[in-house]
Amino acid sequence: MKKLNKYILLDIFCIFFIIPFYIPLTNAQEWTYNGAETDRIPEFFVYPSERYYYNYTGGPLFFDETYLRFDIVKGNITDTFMGMTSIPALPPLVNGTCIFGDIYMGNATSAEEVLEASDYQFIYWNETIGLVSLNQYPAIYIPVDEYGEAKAESLEIAIESVQWAIEVAWLGRFEHNASYPSIYSIELWNSTYNNAYYKMNFTENGQQINTEIYNIAYSPNITLISRPAQFSPDFVSLTTESGEVTTNTTEIKLITNIADADNNNDGMIDTDYSYRIYNGTYWTAWAPVTSVIDYDLGSVVNGSYELTMEVKNMYGVVDESITIQYTGQEEEVDGERIIPSYPIAIISLLTIISASIIILKQRKK
Repeated sequence: MKKLNKYILLDIFCIFFIIPFYIPLTNAQEWTYNGAETDRIPEFFVYPSERYYYNYTGGPLFFDETYLRFDIVKGNITDTFMGMTSIPALPPLVNGTCIFGDIYMGNATSAEEVLEASDYQFIYWNETIGLVSLNQYPAIYIPVDEYGEAKAESLEIAIESVQWAIEVAWLGRFEHNASYPSIYSIELWNSTYNNAYYKMNFTENGQQINTEIYNIAYSPNITLISRPAQFSPDFVSLTTESGEVTTNTTEIKLITNIADADNNNDGMIDTDYSYRIYNGTYWTAWAPVTSVIDYDLGSVVNGSYELTMEVKNMYGVVDESITIQYTGQEEEVDGERIIPSYPIAIISLLTIISASIIILKQRKK
């Protein structure tokens, strides 16, 4: 297995042989996973901790049950790509937004996964220099604008990146290519010496939703198996711990019902959520969602109070509201506290009983 893995890596990363030396990466800034506070990697709609799976079949070195797992670890801005400050046919590398991750090779039959490359630099992007990827494999993430949307030029950039990578890997350029902005799709193909093709579909945010790579020389056929959903929390309901909305205490215990989900596709149910509460006047600070959330209405008079809770993960924010009926404060008239009103019959009965007791005591004397 180890020997096979070496050959596989040789195929996947064959371009490494043109790198004469490596220079340590200098990071100006990094974007890593930080729970619900995680920011997307700038100029891409990609988040640290996300996971992509690709099926690999055919080719001289791949078994049919082989798959690769790409884990997005971080993003940064650097002047190098895979240790190089310059690449043939490209201007000197400066201020590139980059995506790094780990690559695992898995066996679908045994479920065994082996780390093949750690902290691997998938992408380098600079608007002047272009989008650089070392191989023709599917670690292609297209740049987006400041609003997180892919544009028509993003697709052309992706096409050129694929053409460049395949040409550098001594496989030659595709004879034809096309982009389809209305469906955020690219296609490259040959029509004379073989029927190889490379197809990718993206969302409007530039996320891969379909990948097909077929019959490229020395390479397996590749398809995208699964990707991150990238959804905001499914905030089902907001309730009190007791289930009652009427209370005589200002100290309330709230329960959030968030549907189970695996939005970054890492194989685990999401648990990193943050919340804040608005009481009609101000918001609380963001805090981690716990099984029971303590909230104090503060110094309030009897009445109805609507609380709005926002819950967020790294993909977005949603909210739910609950109205609490507070009845715990004694009523006041002209600034004086009064006894709460009770039915007249009950008060009269208590008065008669008290008077009878007093009369009996007087007679005994």
